[in-house]
Amino acid sequence: MFMGEFEHSVDTKGRLIIPAKFREQLGEQFVVTRGMDGCLFGYPMTEWTVLQEKLKALPVNRKDARAFVRFFYSAATECELDKQGRINLPKSLRDHAA
Repeated sequence: MFMGEFEHSVDTKGRLIIPAKFREQLGEQFVVTRGMDGCLFGYPMTEWTVLQEKLKALPVNRKDARAFVRFFYSAATECELDKQGRINLPKSLRDHAA
């Protein structure tokens, strides 16, 4: 769980600096996807795997469950930190988070 609040900006190329405190928890590769209320969620690969198993367990015969799974997966992006600790956010995620 990430704690704290950080001021951030996205440059013209769509790059976002990940605070050092979060980089340690996320690791070199991680997943960023849409979150609730216009937020973005970041998951270390181990946590993303756990979440995938939970999403697979949702009942496929329920429309709301299918919509929730699509919401998470459709914008999920594997990210890798560059040497300056930045990731490149796709436009769909930038738009979601405004």
